[in-house]
Amino acid sequence: MLKLSHSNMTFFSGTIWFAIGFFLLQLGLRLIFDSTGTPEGSTPLLNSFNSVLAAQEAAIVITGVALYLGFLKAKHILSKSANRSVAHIQTLPNPGEVRFMYSRNYYFLLGGMVLLGMSFKYLGLPNDVRGFIDILIGSALINGAIHYYRIALDLRKQESIA
Repeated sequence: MLKLSHSNMTFFSGTIWFAIGFFLLQLGLRLIFDSTGTPEGSTPLLNSFNSVLAAQEAAIVITGVALYLGFLKAKHILSKSANRSVAHIQTLPNPGEVRFMYSRNYYFLLGGMVLLGMSFKYLGLPNDVRGFIDILIGSALINGAIHYYRIALDLRKQESIA
């Protein structure tokens, strides 16, 4: 099985978060900005601004709010999750097997989040609401990945000193 150092496992974990975050961010942007040309009743977030802003401008404001909330989520919530994940990685032998990178509970959490995300498509949520959620979570994951990368660099420095 593939074995990686603690710093490489941390970097790999951050890359997973970055890839998923990038996918969700581009999906959310497409959902919000494609919604600007739909009938008024089907886009509640965009319609809440229609007396003040045009649809494209409202989409930009909604995107900015989602990006900011995603940043806050990463700073206050996902950074703690990343720290716990790195603490788990550091309990593994160095180099350790990739399949043990996450705990069993973490895999259940990931599966639940994937199912929740997939269920949004079938819950009948308007596209602008889905887009807002996807942008928020995507930007949070990208910011969380940056936290992973910083930790990986610190671990790499420690490994090179030792």
